[in-house]
Amino acid sequence: MMKATGIVRRIDELGRVVVPKELRKQLRIDEGDAIEIFTEANGEIVLKKFSPLWGLRTEAEGYVEALEQSTECQALITDKDQVIASSQDIKVMQERPVNNALKKVAVDRKSMVVHADQLQKESYLEWPKDYAIRSLVIAPIISPTGDLLGTVLLAADDRQLGDFELKVAETAASFLSKQVGID
Repeated sequence: MMKATGIVRRIDELGRVVVPKELRKQLRIDEGDAIEIFTEANGEIVLKKFSPLWGLRTEAEGYVEALEQSTECQALITDKDQVIASSQDIKVMQERPVNNALKKVAVDRKSMVVHADQLQKESYLEWPKDYAIRSLVIAPIISPTGDLLGTVLLAADDRQLGDFELKVAETAASFLSKQVGID
């Protein structure tokens, strides 16, 4: 649990408040990230990092099940920070943080298939110790407005994944991006 931090800031003539760089870094808030603003009855203003995919968790869980059944792979869906939905066999992955390697792939906005030799160099997620991945597909989820929302991942421990799984993951990413309404 994070301790409460009190920082005093002034509001400028346009109504803007500067959130200090150290605090943004600590909370993993990047330039361009969406922030929800809430007001409390006692006059407090609460800023909360907003993940459009987090609101689609139920749908994401259903989509993960469908991906698992159609591809016979373990499936995961992440937002920009953490896993929001994962296959039944790897539920332990829920809410695990996204590492820098996966973020880099997502930011590059290119889908890719990663095989065992590359996975030994870079894990892309912190997997359970008893789960040895042989192949991984990563497809970024890009909103209709061009914002990066997260990723769809398919993982296999018994075979190499290829073009079929890549297309399925890209289709899932495209579908999820269309479910998000961002203004």
